[in-house]
Amino acid sequence: MTVFEPTEQARAAAARAAALAGIARRRTLFASAWNGRALHVLADLLDTVALSFYEEAPAADGIPTDADLALSAAEVVAVQTPGTGFPAQLAQYVTHAVTRSPLVLPGPDGDRTAEDAQLVNALETLHGHLAAAATEDVAQALLEAVLALHDKRADLLQLTRG
Repeated sequence: MTVFEPTEQARAAAARAAALAGIARRRTLFASAWNGRALHVLADLLDTVALSFYEEAPAADGIPTDADLALSAAEVVAVQTPGTGFPAQLAQYVTHAVTRSPLVLPGPDGDRTAEDAQLVNALETLHGHLAAAATEDVAQALLEAVLALHDKRADLLQLTRG
């Protein structure tokens, strides 16, 4: 019997998924019923991602199959319920710990306001800090800030659309 031992990068990705799940659970305290339900689903999916990184051997790209599927499902939930404040590109914040792929900035949602442009510039700065984070504790703190900006963008978008 072989025992799977997750790599340092896999453990970092699991920690990021767990941190994002915690953010989702905290947001349920102030969310509408619809968004609250979606946040619980996001948290459960992100818990699955974290467990997958610990328990499942990775695929060729370094991401376990179950984690990849759960991240895809989480992104669908994020797109369907923008009021959660979770971005459509949610998976990149977890997989970056393994792949080191560049973090993608969100595209404009219609006409970009000056305030939205400021939020996107702040996201760009945080993405740079996240990519260069010296420790996983720093990366998790930066994730909190990144998700707060995504939440502000979601609120701003909802206000501008009426």
